[in-house]
Amino acid sequence: MNMSSKAGLRVGILGAGAMGEQHLDAWHKLGAQIAGVYARNLDRGRAAAAHYGCPVYDSVDELLSKVEIADNCLPTFLHQTTVRQAAQAGCHIVCEKPLALRYDEGEAIFHDCDTAKVRIFLAMVVRFFPVYRAVWEKVRGGALGQVKEIALKRVVSPPPPNGSWFLDDRLSGGVLCDLLIHDIDYAMWLAGDVTKVDARRDGEGQSQYGYINLEHPGGVCSRIEGGWVASPAGLQTTIDITGSRERLQIVPGGPIPFADLPNQDPYVEQLRHFEDSLASHAPFLVTREEVLRVMRVVSAVRESAEHRRPIALEPGSASSLS
Repeated sequence: MNMSSKAGLRVGILGAGAMGEQHLDAWHKLGAQIAGVYARNLDRGRAAAAHYGCPVYDSVDELLSKVEIADNCLPTFLHQTTVRQAAQAGCHIVCEKPLALRYDEGEAIFHDCDTAKVRIFLAMVVRFFPVYRAVWEKVRGGALGQVKEIALKRVVSPPPPNGSWFLDDRLSGGVLCDLLIHDIDYAMWLAGDVTKVDARRDGEGQSQYGYINLEHPGGVCSRIEGGWVASPAGLQTTIDITGSRERLQIVPGGPIPFADLPNQDPYVEQLRHFEDSLASHAPFLVTREEVLRVMRVVSAVRESAEHRRPIALEPGSASSLS
């Protein structure tokens, strides 16, 4: 099978919410053959697909029968079932984060893909933002010296107040899981695995704010905060990394300490990476091992916030209250 969507593989988008629309646009910019969109709400699906002239389906299996790539942008609680459907249909898979709410569900998803001999890529888009990538390259290149502390912040407008699955922690994992997984992943991309977490969450429903402290091997600490905050500015993020030789800070509205950053759409770039990796049989930038380690830490973060106690983590083991 030719592994490039541009060279013949058809793409189906599962989900017509905000992320489904984002991925639909990104695939269109890449010149992919978009075979259709599956939507739980057909009216919303038709509205999302109208600009691209692709059909809308009310059956996951019907759409999967027409494609070789399934891009899963459905709510998190539907991922395990629909990824299994896509794998059994022989599709290679892009899946929006979080992969699942529980570590064992994530393992089961990878097992299903292995059994079907298809590849799955978790769309951790922050890694493809030019600024975040440039900071990672600077840190990993040793420009800051020995990293001592990582501070990350992320705030975004709240989900809709009525009927949103985001507001049900049983379905989304709440703000600690659905939003701050980006920064947990990024901190671990910079500093490696986590040995201890201490987290809390304030608020409920549409108004949630989280605080997470991570301890990494070697003494590096990551301080993460953020939440759903009403703001006309929309998404705002902060990166603040203290090293033994230099401190790097990037704040909303402040200067960017990098020259000639590429003007790239990160959603396009992550899908380009996916199709290029399929074509070349190269590893994905987001590896299976990283995905499972992050899921394990996210689970511990939620447990810590629930019990209001730190959680110690041993490499490769389940969490334990400490």
